Amino acid sequence: MTRPFSSSTVPRLVGSVAVVAVGVAVNTGLESPSRLLLGLVLIALGIAGVASAARNYSVDRLRLATQRWWTIALGSFLPYALATAPASDSAAAVGSAFAGPTVSLALESVAAAVVCCAVALTVLYGFAHYGIHPGRRSPEERILADGDGHDE
Repeated sequence: MTRPFSSSTVPRLVGSVAVVAVGVAVNTGLESPSRLLLGLVLIALGIAGVASAARNYSVDRLRLATQRWWTIALGSFLPYALATAPASDSAAAVGSAFAGPTVSLALESVAAAVVCCAVALTVLYGFAHYGIHPGRRSPEERILADGDGHDE
């Protein structure tokens, strides 16, 4: 049985998510006119890093990774939601610990970065589920070559 995360991919994933978070923070926090371009470049680089880490995953492993990313996304969004829009007094009390512009920006950046990465993995899983895998023949080519639709 292979391990879901090898020791070499974890730092790459963490670094890629951090680059996406910095891109979101740059786009949200700076008032520079060039912030959009810089933010989009950082976000694209980070998401490309996450996608390249998953390029050799099987369809089942992509499904599992997608579920994990969405679980992490929900977990990272909860502190941000409590800090920015508490619905009750008890939630406001918990959210007050996260009050402040810097903490709010950090929570928003992390939550948005993880959601962006979850969306990227969901798209990869969707493509892989329907037989479109990078580096492999297209479904049409496989059907025409094999006649029965089975890949080698």
